[in-house]
Amino acid sequence: MGWILIGILSTIIQLGVIVGIVVLIVKLVSGKGKDKQKTTSESAGTMARRLFVYSIMITMLILVGIGIAGLIDAALPRSGQIVDSSAAALPIAFVVVGLPVYLGLARYTLKRFATDPTEQTSAGWAFYLTVALIGSLLTTMALAGDTLSSVVEGDGVDRTTVIHLIIWGGIWVGHWIASQRWKSERSTSLHLLLGSAAGLIWAFSGAIATLTAVFSTVYDELFLDTLTGATIDDLLRPAMILVVGLPVWWWYWTRHARTVDRTPLWHAYVLLLGVLGGAVSVIIGAGIVLFSVLVWFLGNDGGSASGHFSMLPGALAAIAAGGVVWMYHGRILGGRTERERTEVDRVYDYLLAAAGLLVAAGGLTTLLVTILKSIYGGPGITDSGGEILATAITLLVVGAPLWWNYWRTIQRYRTDDAPSELGSATRRIYIVGLFGIAAITAVITLIIIVFVFFEDLLESSFGKNTIDSSSAAIALLLTAAAVAWYHFTVFREDRAEELPEPEPVVEEAEPGVDIVPEGALEAAIHALNAGGKGQVLVTSTDDGFRVEPTET
Repeated sequence: MGWILIGILSTIIQLGVIVGIVVLIVKLVSGKGKDKQKTTSESAGTMARRLFVYSIMITMLILVGIGIAGLIDAALPRSGQIVDSSAAALPIAFVVVGLPVYLGLARYTLKRFATDPTEQTSAGWAFYLTVALIGSLLTTMALAGDTLSSVVEGDGVDRTTVIHLIIWGGIWVGHWIASQRWKSERSTSLHLLLGSAAGLIWAFSGAIATLTAVFSTVYDELFLDTLTGATIDDLLRPAMILVVGLPVWWWYWTRHARTVDRTPLWHAYVLLLGVLGGAVSVIIGAGIVLFSVLVWFLGNDGGSASGHFSMLPGALAAIAAGGVVWMYHGRILGGRTERERTEVDRVYDYLLAAAGLLVAAGGLTTLLVTILKSIYGGPGITDSGGEILATAITLLVVGAPLWWNYWRTIQRYRTDDAPSELGSATRRIYIVGLFGIAAITAVITLIIIVFVFFEDLLESSFGKNTIDSSSAAIALLLTAAAVAWYHFTVFREDRAEELPEPEPVVEEAEPGVDIVPEGALEAAIHALNAGGKGQVLVTSTDDGFRVEPTET
């Protein structure tokens, strides 16, 4: 039972960290107005009380779940097993301490729901529901996967695992019903999208593993002479991951999350996990195929073609599964012309542009290293240079079109809607970040080149070996300098075209009285003084400041 306890606790802790990160990202992406913040804010004391209560409830829930499963397991000893009375001591302690505390806090929470309407909409209740639902879901999925794998492998069903599966599955069902009875607007979309993400990741990885097993079986039958062929277990074992993940994804996404409001979190799931995840899988698979073909023609060591291309089944599986996920979520999202560009769209575009640029930069650096080594007598295209050249071409062919496609899209939006695009924090982080990384890389590599140069010069060994030993640094310097120069140019163009901040508008509420927004009070008073109004009466309002001249 120890490994189950450790696994459940680690799952809950990781989930808490993930939920915190997601909430932070959503708050950064979707800022709320002041009035909204005022109506939903909680006092420090109330928030602390709720955090304490719901944290204790989650802790007690974990202990009770483990304790009940342990008691059931201890009460039904296996045949031929010597009963160890001490094995039930820890589960009994968990249940005796945890169950009354949990039931008492649950009853207290229900009373708060009846007397305080804000309790059900609080961040504490949302946190509890999200952690309880997703924590029990992940635990149930992991236990179900272990159980199905044991059945397929013929090892028999582990009773302890099945008992925990039933208990944690029941906890998930109970909290799902509770989430429908006492809904929390804050947690509904969050836990639905987190559950959708868990199901998608599980199903996606299971689909790749299953397709790889199928394609490998077909490939071995067609091109390899194997003494033993693949068995049905070899095909069913990876399919168990898909069997667990697909129903979860269907329940969370297809039945519930797909039709909720398209919030920034919804777009983050579809764009960053569905579309971007599928695209990355396709790109990696295509890169592996291209690399295999190039190495066969440029660096073939005389081995058989069947053995050389044995990695193709996995690459084709990644392309097939990734392509389905990519196309599906792309259709759900709709075309770019059908929706307003959001900050999540920008994050997606800039992430793929950055990924493509970094891959292409790696390819350019590798190509320059190959050229320098060939010129100065190092291992160029001959020897191991064939694989190096194949790597360079693969990275360039995969990375350069990827970067150009999304960077062209970004620049088109920059032309069509310059204020929004130039004012985007994502664009500034992308440009300044890439420029800074490239500049630091260039400085470091320049130091390395100068060090190697003077070291060989002082030791009287300067020559072709100096260039050969510093070829990687030289190539990286040239690439980093090109990337830094280009993005510095873009940065200067953006700075030159940025629109100035609009002057604050002073609205006249009534003759002689102005309503001045925050930040413009000093300028308004200065203007009144210059116009002959020596004294003014300033009053704070919800819209800013009320400025009224007084008689001198």
